[in-house]
Amino acid sequence: MFVGISCGGEWWGLENYRRVEQLGFDGLFTGEHVMFHRPTWDAVTMCTAMAAATESIAIGPAATVAPLRHPTLLAKEFTGVDLVSDGRLILCLGVGGDYPKEFEALDVPLEQKGRRTQESLEILKLYFSGERFSYEGEIFTLADVLIEPPPAQPGGPPVWLAGRREVTQRRAARFADGWLPYMYTAKSVRRTFDFIRDDAERAGRELPGDYAWGAYTYIAFGDEGEEAQRRADEHLAWRYNEPRFVGDLAGRYNVAGDVDGCVEQLMAFVEAGVTHLVLFPMPAAGQSVRDMLDGIGEGVLAALRRAAQAPV
Repeated sequence: MFVGISCGGEWWGLENYRRVEQLGFDGLFTGEHVMFHRPTWDAVTMCTAMAAATESIAIGPAATVAPLRHPTLLAKEFTGVDLVSDGRLILCLGVGGDYPKEFEALDVPLEQKGRRTQESLEILKLYFSGERFSYEGEIFTLADVLIEPPPAQPGGPPVWLAGRREVTQRRAARFADGWLPYMYTAKSVRRTFDFIRDDAERAGRELPGDYAWGAYTYIAFGDEGEEAQRRADEHLAWRYNEPRFVGDLAGRYNVAGDVDGCVEQLMAFVEAGVTHLVLFPMPAAGQSVRDMLDGIGEGVLAALRRAAQAPV
């Protein structure tokens, strides 16, 4: 059972990134937007810092907004991150579009976001092969290109796709090494897994045994369940500038409560088939990042591992 933590594109500091590894998490991730409702850091900068701060755990974006970069630059930058981390990168790509202003600022047509992501995914795999190649798509054309040095991982880092829509699930079924849905319940996550398996079979692809069946889950850990839930809902409403998170969506897309409550809710994802959990923690008022991480790592993580290993 892989359990990672995400800082959501926020700068926590190198000591706290080291603390994530010390607490026994398997991965450290960051979000990304060029522009958003709140401050957020560039994923390449963050991943490089995370690689320097840690020694053994996976690092990566969850997710980088793929259509905002030319695929050659995307490949070059994250090849560098894979090299700096000695082969610990997981490259998770998202389509974006929930904040159109960043597409406008980069002169990327919003209506091309899906096609650009698709072609970028294909081109990344070619660059990561370490072989010279040419490519002709609807948007990108490349002639006799090669990036050196190649990634540390032979064939390149695993590429996950993050998202919510069916078209992204199809890409995950046919091209990716993992699927990381977000803002899904355990029940709906299971439905996406079934869809991906069925679609891969229709496409004639046999999914690898190490395919990552993921879930990106928001977590508010605290002794008082109702207070933790309120905090989680208010945080999501602020983060996404969406008042529905304190309205009809309250409590739907987050895990909140004490150790037993959080573990029970997270085990629903495990039982749905999730092999890779990425947790985004939401602090209590006035709580330091270190205390937040210690609470989740020493409380929830340890209990979750025990529960996941317990015989059925």
